[in-house]
Amino acid sequence: MDLDSLTPQSQIVLNRFRQRLPQRLEVDAILGLLPHRKLEGKVLLDIGMPNPVMSGLLRECGGTWVTLARSPQNASEASEFLNDEVSCLGAGGEIPFEQHTFDFIVVALGMLTAMRDPDYFIKECNRVLKPSGALIISVQYRKRMSLINFFRKKAAEGHSSLLTRAYTGRGLFGFLKNGFDVIEEEYFSRFFVELVRIRDFKLFLTGHDEMQICKQLGWKYKLADQLDFFNFWNKGYVITVHARRRQWRERTLPVLADGRKIQEAVLTLD
Repeated sequence: MDLDSLTPQSQIVLNRFRQRLPQRLEVDAILGLLPHRKLEGKVLLDIGMPNPVMSGLLRECGGTWVTLARSPQNASEASEFLNDEVSCLGAGGEIPFEQHTFDFIVVALGMLTAMRDPDYFIKECNRVLKPSGALIISVQYRKRMSLINFFRKKAAEGHSSLLTRAYTGRGLFGFLKNGFDVIEEEYFSRFFVELVRIRDFKLFLTGHDEMQICKQLGWKYKLADQLDFFNFWNKGYVITVHARRRQWRERTLPVLADGRKIQEAVLTLD
């Protein structure tokens, strides 16, 4: 990215990104899974990046990138920053492109848990990928018997289930298996960073402006990152997986007595 040519508004976007450690960690995880040397001539799609700087960094890896935003506001901001046309993902998870368009799709953290029908969205990813395509997706990781589960539930009380919807490793692989084979994964956001990220999300849910959140939490992220140095042996609370596409095959899942699918039961902390 040419930082010298950024508009004042784009400079603000960049400063926000610099203060949001989880976004930087997410990009690092994605870049670690992208086959950089094999992207020339490829067509790639990124979906739902919370900050357009993330899309900009992905575009530096090569290939031809298309961006789908979470909302019209995000699309407008991304279009200005990237100097490119940016449209929105459909309200029901529809991806507005023809079958077999992309070689790679990258889905940002939070997108899957925000979907009313995540199965349909994943099927859409499979549809627009070429037969040899691949998916990179980030989701919250659920560790059993972890204090983070309690803090996620506490922060989400009365507001949203987005924080409490998380995948175990087995649950995520099982969810994707209708149309993808997971081949590798990365983890980030260890204990102290995850605590601050939960606070970050809580402030967002209660209507705080993003710049206010950055001012409140920027230094806390730095401190948390230093404290997590001593947790290097521990997996993080966000998982990013790289999965190879294969032909979609519907599988019937067992249903529990309360009507939930097995898959739904492992996605929530409730």
